[in-house]
Amino acid sequence: MNEYGANMTYSVQEKDNKIFSHIRKMWLIKTPEEIVRQNYLLTLVNEYSYSLDQIDEELTIAGRGAGKARADFVIWKSVEDKQKSKAPLIIVECKSDNITISRKDYTQGENYSRITDAPFFLTHNSKETKYWRVKKDRMPGYIEEIEDIPKAGATEKQIDELLAHLKVFKENEFADLLHSCHNIIRNREKLDPVAAFDEIAKILFMKVYAERHLKADMKNNIFTFDYVEQAEAFNPEYLVDVFEKTKREFGKDKIFGIDEKINLRANTIKAIIEKLEKYNLSGTSTDIKGIAFEKFLGKTFRGEIG
Repeated sequence: MNEYGANMTYSVQEKDNKIFSHIRKMWLIKTPEEIVRQNYLLTLVNEYSYSLDQIDEELTIAGRGAGKARADFVIWKSVEDKQKSKAPLIIVECKSDNITISRKDYTQGENYSRITDAPFFLTHNSKETKYWRVKKDRMPGYIEEIEDIPKAGATEKQIDELLAHLKVFKENEFADLLHSCHNIIRNREKLDPVAAFDEIAKILFMKVYAERHLKADMKNNIFTFDYVEQAEAFNPEYLVDVFEKTKREFGKDKIFGIDEKINLRANTIKAIIEKLEKYNLSGTSTDIKGIAFEKFLGKTFRGEIG
């Protein structure tokens, strides 16, 4: 038994077209969404070690614009926090497997998190599980995808380490992001596709340079929008300096010319950094990167972009 009371392994119980809720202690109609919900509860308890006493199910969320909204699961950091009605740790939104989770569902999870002051939420069905951090110092609509949610009993240090972790690209994510970065450059800088690709490549190498140094200091990620903004207050040429360091890092590979510059305005570079900052480019598989570049370059040079 751990300190949070998860001393047994739970399993899904079904009978007569009903499924049992371990939290509500009652049999429920076995709808597609209920199947997903009760199966994910097992993940929260058996894999993340949360106790049933730390979780509430189908909890009504009261707040401006919430109406009669109910969160599938609300998880507190401790049983005591739940008993004292303190702000929860995580909001969980489940959808049935026949639904494609969309931006609307992410917004719903964010709204519930902001109303309850929960720092994390996740969206889940059997096809997709995504984990999110709500940044309270940003306007509604700004959410940050993270690698995972904290496990039961996680310390503040462990949570900080989790947030510092970069997530690898999955399947089409990298290809989609390359297109998004290309569009930023096209719309802001009016460069032709080849020139835009050259600038994206420079930023990607800056990203790899930053990741190499991040491994030694997880709290010193020089490739984030916030870090760059702060650095520019002391050094307006910060991004130019990072590119010069990147050129030296890859000097033996002779990728960049000695006098080569990054030909984008600082705000454009920062917009792309904001897109890339939470991803682990170095840790992403070669296959995913290769397929992404193949798709991106194919469309670029066939004239399908722009």
